[in-house]
Amino acid sequence: MAQCKTFLVWCDPTDFANCVCRGRCAIASRWFIGKTGLMAYTIVGVIGHIDHGKTSLVAALTGVDTDTHPEEKRRGITIDLGFASYKLGDNEFALIDAPGHQKYIGNLLAGVSSIDLGLLVVACDQGIQEQTLEHAAILQNLGVKKLIVAVSRIDLSDADTLAELTEELQVFLADYGFDDIPVLPISSVTGSGLDELKNALASAARTDVRSESGFFRMPIDRVFSVPGRGCVVAGTVWSGKINVGDLLQVAGDATDVRVRELEVHGESVQTSKIGRRTAMNITGVSANDLRRGNELVAAGSFQAATQHVVAINMFRDTAELKIPATVQVHTATNACEARLTGVRKLSPAEQAVVVIETDVPIVTTHSQQFLLRRPYPIGSFASGRFLASLTQPRSQKRELVELGQSLVGPDHLKRLIAWCDYWGEIDIDPVQIELNLGIDRSAIDQLVARGVASGDLLATGQTHIVSSRTVSRSIAYAMKLLKTQADLSEDAWMIEESLVKKLESTGSPSVARLVINQLVDEKQIVRLNHHVAIATDETKLSKKQRARMAQVIDLFKDTRKPPTLKEIAVKLDCSADAISSPVRFATQQRILTDLGKGFLFSTDVFHELLDDLRALFDEQAERSVTEIKDRWQVTRKHAIPLLEYCDKMSLTVRDGNQRTAGPSL
Repeated sequence: MAQCKTFLVWCDPTDFANCVCRGRCAIASRWFIGKTGLMAYTIVGVIGHIDHGKTSLVAALTGVDTDTHPEEKRRGITIDLGFASYKLGDNEFALIDAPGHQKYIGNLLAGVSSIDLGLLVVACDQGIQEQTLEHAAILQNLGVKKLIVAVSRIDLSDADTLAELTEELQVFLADYGFDDIPVLPISSVTGSGLDELKNALASAARTDVRSESGFFRMPIDRVFSVPGRGCVVAGTVWSGKINVGDLLQVAGDATDVRVRELEVHGESVQTSKIGRRTAMNITGVSANDLRRGNELVAAGSFQAATQHVVAINMFRDTAELKIPATVQVHTATNACEARLTGVRKLSPAEQAVVVIETDVPIVTTHSQQFLLRRPYPIGSFASGRFLASLTQPRSQKRELVELGQSLVGPDHLKRLIAWCDYWGEIDIDPVQIELNLGIDRSAIDQLVARGVASGDLLATGQTHIVSSRTVSRSIAYAMKLLKTQADLSEDAWMIEESLVKKLESTGSPSVARLVINQLVDEKQIVRLNHHVAIATDETKLSKKQRARMAQVIDLFKDTRKPPTLKEIAVKLDCSADAISSPVRFATQQRILTDLGKGFLFSTDVFHELLDDLRALFDEQAERSVTEIKDRWQVTRKHAIPLLEYCDKMSLTVRDGNQRTAGPSL
């Protein structure tokens, strides 16, 4: 047993859950840390109107004066964020003292972006003020669910005023979704009510354990330089964990930095993790290179973008906003100018999907909260959450709004399908899908399988998926191209790779090949020897005819003395009619060249003959039939049909028994 200096009672540190102090004293705290190494960690945002006693309350709770800026000391008000902490039992609290003045609302927003619990301070002798309600609205719209109200300076007021103010607070705060919240009278001067406030904070503290599995991310809210050590940055770790010696990147410009030292609330540590107020001494940049709003992230993870699709919630008491409009967007610790587009106007209390284009690249994740403020008249007018961010900006805002409307819901498969529908096809990058769509990496393979089974997605490889809508568009375009080829050309056949090239406007080559294979399987088109055509009576071949065509083609391969049609029929022991369709197909596909009068040549061999002809004419402008025949090494039987065909095609020009090079040669 030992005497608890906090509560002045004897307690058993081995059974603090049942002792008088309920584990809230220093003895119990030390036992808990030594036994488990873990403490519940809660970030508290201390907010309220200017000069209502926030900084004094933080000092009374922690013993730390957070007004460290010379201007703050001179003017007696908080200008920038202040930080302090204290431990109580199995709880550790990090307090962020936010400025209350309207002029410094941006600093407040940087501080409350990552809090678990709001502590609203209202001076009993001044009552509810403008920033009292605005700060409550900010917490509500940033998704903070827990709120405690501390009615300060009760030593300067009376019981009736306190009772009246307590009732007013409960009524007004209910309008912002804070029902049945504790309203506790306190005095930082006398210490009255501080124990009750600590108990209330302990009751509202986080009880869940934050997952450390995510990629490291820390929005920076403080940057300064320490002589002899260099750049120091501070912020709240939003995800993952960090160790001394780790390599990080400054999001947006990919500058590499290395962690030299880590501190959590002034204590040197080797590791910090999600939810912890952390200061780190880093190398690779100077303090002049960074600012509040920059983010340190794990390499190859978070990407900064300037175009974002968002779901927006307009406040009830705001004025209508005509779009496009330039506003101020606050998210994480960032505050930047942004342009709203995608709709014509936004009305009070309206919920809508819009496009936000920020003037600087910012890091976002799916469902990350933000707040919007007008430049004039100054004031918050809407909140919202990010649905997706595009590192490759798009110009079609209407399509982006439609994408956002498909991403609003909680169904992960619908989100994945909508994302794939928008881009047409995507490489499965588990990291970016998780960060941009809020889908856990471990669930992606199963979702893809479900999408393929439903027919909404098609897999063209282990890491590539295509939207069924994209395939449908590509099919329609492929059929249109082949139909045009058949209608406007004597030759219905198109080289398959040429069709793949023409389909690039609807998808990648892998999609084009998938489409062609599907059309062949469905017998809407036919494929022969790397050529494709619309399936018609003229272009279809039976299985037996395909085999016959292969036999015919084989007879012409690598020979300058090919058989005539009659000789083919004899060699294959079939009628001339039986080989007419295979020969016609082979000719249409340019496998064979029809010289006329029953003479055909392999097209490849014919091009070899033309090469010989060019060489012959280069040596001498005029050549006789015999000279050409000898160069070709063919009989007169084949030489005459070949030369007559060349004359017809303007490959040669005949003058009696002599030939010269034609314009088409």
